[in-house]
Amino acid sequence: MEKILITGASSGIGKELARNLAGRSRKMYLLARSEDKLNLLKKELEEKNSLLECTCIKYDLNDIEQLEKITENCDVDLVINCAGIGKITDFLKLSDEEDLNTINVNFISPLILTKKFSEKFLQAGKGTILNVCSTAALYQHPYMAIYSSVKSALLHYSLALDEELSHKNKNVRVLSVCPGPTASNFFDKDTQEKFGNSQKFMMTSECAAKEIIKMIEKKKRFSIIGFRNKLSMFLINLLPVSLQLKLAGLILKKVIK
Repeated sequence: MEKILITGASSGIGKELARNLAGRSRKMYLLARSEDKLNLLKKELEEKNSLLECTCIKYDLNDIEQLEKITENCDVDLVINCAGIGKITDFLKLSDEEDLNTINVNFISPLILTKKFSEKFLQAGKGTILNVCSTAALYQHPYMAIYSSVKSALLHYSLALDEELSHKNKNVRVLSVCPGPTASNFFDKDTQEKFGNSQKFMMTSECAAKEIIKMIEKKKRFSIIGFRNKLSMFLINLLPVSLQLKLAGLILKKVIK
């Protein structure tokens, strides 16, 4: 993990991954939309780690046309696709543009980066890609229909590609991790307030990042992080799909009221 690219590095889990991996890296590429936040993080990381060099990449992952330049310009051995956007709301309140943005940021961009870096890693003989999915990928989410659908697509793609790569070179990996709801700024302040006391049971971004790093070190193909999340997924999968939908719908509908 000497040379690392992290998308969504300016906040949340991505930022904590950068902080926790900085001590074992000599080159880190930090990608996000906010240049100011990236520069602050770069300064923080380089001051604490004298051997580390950070490069900030201001980029909106909704722009899928320029992604190949990133793979060409970033010499890395670990890629972490951590960027994500999503809203809990009635689907009629989302514009077509917002739907397409959600698809591009959460699925199309990480898919392209995963494929292109897989090609580079096969040529180099080794390399790891980690795709941060979500427990939302594991069952259907009314009021987050687009988000849960594309996270599911990313998870399925990642798992299938990792198996395919194992037939070519076992030192090139695509790992998938599913954190649950996290106490971060992923949702806007109004939505966070509506979660109320349930926020107390959410993992912090720092805890999630530490669990993800353990998974990378173990080269686990797939992992749900956090005991509560694992238990919740186990219990939900005991229910028929109709009840999964009804339960998720009732919970999330309360948040948007």
